[in-house]
Amino acid sequence: MADLNFHTDNNPLIDNSSYSDQTVDKVISSDSDVKINTDIPTAENTRGMSSEELNDANKISINIADKDIPLIILFGPPACGKTMTLIRLTQYLRAQGYTVKPVTSFRPSYDDNYKKICDSFDYMITTDEAANATSRINFMLIKVSKNGRPVCQILEGPGEYYFHPENPLAPFPRYVNHIINSNCRKIWTIMVEPDNTNPRMDLSARTHYANKLQRLKSSLHARDKVVFLYNKIDMTDFGISPGNVKERLVMKETADMYPGIFAAFMNQVPILKLFKPYNFDFVSFHTGDYNVAADGSLMFSAGNDNYPRNLWRILNKRIHG
Repeated sequence: MADLNFHTDNNPLIDNSSYSDQTVDKVISSDSDVKINTDIPTAENTRGMSSEELNDANKISINIADKDIPLIILFGPPACGKTMTLIRLTQYLRAQGYTVKPVTSFRPSYDDNYKKICDSFDYMITTDEAANATSRINFMLIKVSKNGRPVCQILEGPGEYYFHPENPLAPFPRYVNHIINSNCRKIWTIMVEPDNTNPRMDLSARTHYANKLQRLKSSLHARDKVVFLYNKIDMTDFGISPGNVKERLVMKETADMYPGIFAAFMNQVPILKLFKPYNFDFVSFHTGDYNVAADGSLMFSAGNDNYPRNLWRILNKRIHG
C-alpha cells in the first residue's frame, strides 16, 4: 500500500494533510496500487529554504505586508483537511467572479519552493488529480479580490506548527506568534473533524488540542473572530441534504469529542448568552469525492457548492463585521 505518511519529525514542513479531507481510508485501505504523488517539499528539494528553517520552526521567516485587509487563518492539526479546504474554497470563489492569487512576498526571495508553489497554483487548483493538486501546498498565503478591490487574505500552514499530536504541549513557533500579534484583523478558522477520520487525533490528542485552543483564545485581539469548521461532514450521519446538516447535533458531537473545546469561547455577557451562548460561528464542510483511477492515481471531484457557499457566507460576514 502506498505510504501516506510523508511527514517526519526532522522536516515538519512536509504536511500529510494533502490527503486528509477525503475518504482515502475507505478508498485505498484495501488497494495496494494507489499512486501517490511524492513530488512534495522535503529536505532534499526545498533548496530555497535555509537549513535553519528546515531544522528549527522558530527560524521561519514570513511577511504579511498588507495589514489593511482581514487575514483568515486555517488553523488545525495535521491531516484535518486544511489544504483541500483551501483548494475547494478557491475553486468556488473563482466561479463567483473573485480573483484568488498567491501572495509572492509572503516568503523570502531565497525560498525557491514557495516560488514554485506560487507559479503552479492555478494548475493545482484546477487539476482533477487529488495527489498532484495538494502535495505541493504546505505553506501558502493567498489574496482574494473582487473587481480589483482586495477582500481578504487566507493563510494555510503546516498543521504541526499549530498543534503537534505527538508533542501537544509544544509552544507556538515564532512565526505563529508573529501572526497572532500582527495588526491585521484576523478570522481564525479552527478545524475539527469526526472521530476515527484522523489516526493521529485520538481522545488524548483532541483533549490537548482543546486546551491549546484555550491558550490561543487568551492571546487573540478583541476584534479577532473565530469560526469553527467541522470538516469531513460526509463521513457522518448528520447530513440532511448537501449543505444542510443537523448543526446542533454536530456541535454536541464536537463538544463530546474535544472535551472543553468551547469553554474559552463562551459569551460572558449575561443577557447576550441567553440567546447566543458562544462567541463563534460554526459551519460544516465537505470538499468532494475521491476515487482511485485505473492507473492507481487518486482523482478528485468537487462536492456540492452549498458547502463552500455556506463557509464563504460566514467568512464574508466576519470580514465585513
